[in-house]
Amino acid sequence: APVESRFESPFTVTIDEDVLDKAPVFCGRLIRGVKNGPSPVWLQQRLRAIGLRPISALVDITNFLTYDINRPLHVFDADKVKGSGLRVHWARAGTKLEALDDKEYTFEPDMIMISDAEGPEAIAGVMGGNPTGCSEETVNVFIESAYWDPVTTASTGRRLKIHSDARYRFERGIDPASCPVGADAGTAMILELCGGEASEMVIAGAVPDTSRSYTLRPERVVSLVGMEIARDEQVRILTELGFECSDDGGNIAAAVPSWRPDVLG
Repeated sequence: APVESRFESPFTVTIDEDVLDKAPVFCGRLIRGVKNGPSPVWLQQRLRAIGLRPISALVDITNFLTYDINRPLHVFDADKVKGSGLRVHWARAGTKLEALDDKEYTFEPDMIMISDAEGPEAIAGVMGGNPTGCSEETVNVFIESAYWDPVTTASTGRRLKIHSDARYRFERGIDPASCPVGADAGTAMILELCGGEASEMVIAGAVPDTSRSYTLRPERVVSLVGMEIARDEQVRILTELGFECSDDGGNIAAAVPSWRPDVLG
């Protein structure tokens, strides 16, 4: 459910024009007055059950949502961000950042960065940076929920030799429509577990339109699989898988859900 916003965001987000086709949308919220510490026992137990180590409430919330709804998020310590916002852009060759794994990385021009007024703060779709990482002392955070191009993310991660949960998902193609939903889900969990109050959502770019529909001939399915599958049953199965079915002159018009980038025909 959408989160109630208590104030206008003093934080801005921009995406450079020449990178919009690879980074079409970036949503976020500023949350002030949070208290970071150990997450509740139930959350720690759930993370341990899938082999993750609990770190702190803010980090655990993003890890939980990465696995729960396949929505990678990143949380910046807003007080450590220089200037009044973040910018998404192609990297300048030779710029460096110490990432959250405590290693320093050097970037090439075809990698996407998230920077503040003084330089890179995150490697888009791959890993955040140490300078704006959250700690026990963090009180104001900016939560990021964005869409990053699979091929660019895979290429960046491979060359920098970084394997992360975010990279794993973005390079396979996540649901672009989940950006605002993810920002709200992350904000709601932070407010519930860490307190604070949230700003309005800031959005740079727009959720890309992935809507498409394909015609399916019910008798063709039967001939391909060698089994009698009634038209109604074909529609039921597709609907259960998230497709929206309608009649197309005796055939089935199947609209593809936004989370299925692999369906192209």
